[in-house]
This record gives sequence, structure tokens and C-alpha cells, in this order.
Amino acid sequence: MQHVQYFEDFLANEVNLNETRLKRLNDSVSAVSEFLSKNLKSYKKTERQGSYALRTIIKPVNNHEYDADILLFMKYDPDKEPKDYIKKLYKCLKDNKNYKDKVHRKTRCVYIDYAGDFHLDIVPCITYGSDQYICNKKENVFEITDGTGYRDWFNDKTRITHGNLKRVTRLLKYLRDHKGNFSVKSILLTTLIGNEVSDYDEGSDDFKNIPIALKTISNRINDFLQDNPYMPEVCNPVLPSESFTRHWDQDKYRHFRKMFDIYNGKVNEAFDATDHNTSVKKWRELFGEKFGELKEDNTYKAAVLTPRKPYAR
Repeated sequence: MQHVQYFEDFLANEVNLNETRLKRLNDSVSAVSEFLSKNLKSYKKTERQGSYALRTIIKPVNNHEYDADILLFMKYDPDKEPKDYIKKLYKCLKDNKNYKDKVHRKTRCVYIDYAGDFHLDIVPCITYGSDQYICNKKENVFEITDGTGYRDWFNDKTRITHGNLKRVTRLLKYLRDHKGNFSVKSILLTTLIGNEVSDYDEGSDDFKNIPIALKTISNRINDFLQDNPYMPEVCNPVLPSESFTRHWDQDKYRHFRKMFDIYNGKVNEAFDATDHNTSVKKWRELFGEKFGELKEDNTYKAAVLTPRKPYAR
């Protein structure tokens, strides 16, 4: 059974980032963007990136922290090396009393740790000609990127699916985190999901609600995985030179392929079940006990009365 309302409620209550957290994130991004615009001379603008831009961030499972990314566009300086942009951003934040104890560096970004809740990755980016580049501090090289192009690609796929692509993406990310028995980076999972929607799906009933869209996407991804026993290369759809499978190997892929096949089977079983409680229980095998509600069994067995033995007279 589809249980459309249960899926909508489950997303709202258990999967989606709640309004309190979303407000804190947005307020934090606004504050740091305003600070950098006033204190970083090379500042140009900031843009949301990744799941924050795609609106596929989910509530962290088991009270873990979540992360959000923004691109920081900085003025290009031909006299500066890639590592200098990260160094300059780090120093700017480190010199401020509000950020000095929260700021840290990684290979391609500076991040602010809002302890116990989330961390914000700030990724320096420069524009050269029509191309965008992020900075690799470790190797001291510029790396071409196109976060804006990827966002436009995903948003077009989402439009075709009446908005359900982003909801399915959140559900599959939740499944990954809830189960915790397979690993796949969010950008790779999101790309696998988006790749299964084409222009031919425009106006199709295959995405008319959340559970139908979930079944459609899950089945299509599983067909792709089972057709490829050896790890295929999954590239950025708008930047083919960037491979999203570079962090995988054959063993990790084989395990992901196996687990996805199992969970895809459970999706089909839950969807096809005709009994309410049976279907809810099968969806719960995927998403946990907070999915849906079981109906009370109102049937009862008629009481069998044994006639009393007559008293002897």
C-alpha cells in the first residue's frame, strides 16, 4: 500500500530538518556572510552549495551533527596561490571573537563548528573566465567546479517529478543513515537518483506521489546496479571530468549493490502489500517504528459458552 499521508507525515516529523534548526542555520549563514562582506577584502558573494542548495538536507539521525556548505566567491588575485585563499579566510574568521574558537581548516574549506548541532563548510571559490574553481590547500591546486550547474540540473529533474525527487532523495539518505550498514556519499547518491529521471518522464504517472516516486526511483537504481556487477564510473552530470566514485572501490560498491537490492525488494513488498498493517510493518522494516500507524484488529472470536452441568436432583 502507498500510505501517501504517512509518507508526508514521516518526512515532516522525522526526516526533514525542522524549522528551528533551519532557522538557526539560515541565521548563521546570514551572519557569517555579512561579517565576511565587511571584513574580507576579496569577498564577492556567498551561495548555498550541496544539499543545502538542493533542499535535501535531512535531520541528523541519533542526534549526530549535520553539515551545510556555502561557496564563498573571492576576487581572483594572480599573485596568490590556491592555499592562500583558504589561509586568508581562516585568518579573517580566527581574528573575530565570535568565531575564533569555532573555526577550523580542511583541505578545501574552512568550517565553523556550531557545537552539538551542525558545522558550516565555507568553500573559497574564484572565477576565471567562465569557469569556477575551488582551492585544494593540501595539493595547492585549483580544481574546476560547477555547483550552480549541478543545482540547475537537479532542480530540473525535481520539476519533472512534481517536487518528489527531492523528497525521495531525503528518504534514501535517511534510509542510509538509519540503517548504517552501507556507505555512499550524499553527492553520489543524489546523482544516482537524479540520473534515473529523464525528459521522457515529463507528465508521467511514475512520480505522481511520494511512494510511487520512491518505488520508481528505487527500482530504476537497482536495475542499473544489478546490470553493473563491476563498479561503474558515476560522473558529475554537468562536469564529466569529475568522478563521484573516486572515493569508492569494488568492495564498497559490491556491498552497496547487495544492500540496495535487499532494500529495493522491501520497498516493492511494502508497496504491493494489500493489508494495511502488513504494509505498514514492511515500510517500518525500512524506516523504523515511527513510520505510520497500525490499525487495531476489531475482529474478535465469539465466546464459546459451555453449558453448566445440571445439578443432580
